[in-house]
Amino acid sequence: MHCIELFARAVPDEHVPPLPEEPAAGICAITGKETLTIAARHILGDSFTQRDALKRPDSDRVSVAAWRAWMYGWRGLGKKRDYRPERMSSWRVTADSIELLDRRGVREAVLGEPPATAWAGYATTSYKKHGSLLAPVNTSGRAVWLWETRLVDCSDRDSLLANWERLRHYQDAGIPRPVLETGDPDPALARKVGLPLALEFREWALLRRESALYQFLCYLLPSAEELKEGVA
Repeated sequence: MHCIELFARAVPDEHVPPLPEEPAAGICAITGKETLTIAARHILGDSFTQRDALKRPDSDRVSVAAWRAWMYGWRGLGKKRDYRPERMSSWRVTADSIELLDRRGVREAVLGEPPATAWAGYATTSYKKHGSLLAPVNTSGRAVWLWETRLVDCSDRDSLLANWERLRHYQDAGIPRPVLETGDPDPALARKVGLPLALEFREWALLRRESALYQFLCYLLPSAEELKEGVA
């Protein structure tokens, strides 16, 4: 199943605008599947920048599921444009539900137990890309998140939690998130936290800092404000 199809199943009808035309059988440019479609121009306009991710870019049709997933949204009070969560929010989706997430919500979802049924997860700070275009659908214990355009495999929960606890240990010891991301404490920080700990951290981080999982976990670390609130 493509993530777009999963998303389309979950969205409530009340927040999906009517189809702009009668659907007809065709090949969806986005998923590459033969299904009920409408003209691609209705959602793939000149401003669409992810054409390299289309499965069938030669098709001028898109699925009804794509319309449902991408057009799902609402107009907030006093707003001039519709809010469309599929690309304007982080989220986790199953066939039955959509969770719209802030960074703390993503953290809780990543570190918690994944859904028992098929699901997909997307974390973003840009709010410009279509997450359902690239997010994989997870089943059978697999837990791969889409973070912006990077795939992050969180399936190994022992490794995931061990790395998280180690990062939190160094954060609590006084190493700020920007340094945790680079893995390279400067002399002033080494004096502040102690040279042995700084060297220990550097040796550990240099082996991991280029991985998507490491950078994703650094992104999910609690902010200074959250730490004041006692967030673990």
